[in-house]
Amino acid sequence: MKNPKINRIIGYAVMFAGFFVWYKGFHSKTALDPVNGRDPILIGIAAVMEIAAIVWMIMKVRCPHCNGLLHLKLWNIDVCPHCGKRTDTKE
Repeated sequence: MKNPKINRIIGYAVMFAGFFVWYKGFHSKTALDPVNGRDPILIGIAAVMEIAAIVWMIMKVRCPHCNGLLHLKLWNIDVCPHCGKRTDTKE
């Protein structure tokens, strides 16, 4: 998948899902910790999701022409800052 916009959306969807799992990991009461409500398995899954999302975006949100890393901000970048070509062209 060469479209950086789609790859950025996928990365942020996984990242925000990881935030939700992180929240549930700290606020779910378990049999092991009924008072504080920390679930280390959910916290570990959330950490893996966050790291995977960041690695995905660094590897996949690139210019289809020069393969330069595009900004990982929430808004889309239409012109590559490295080569100056449009990033939404279809190949």
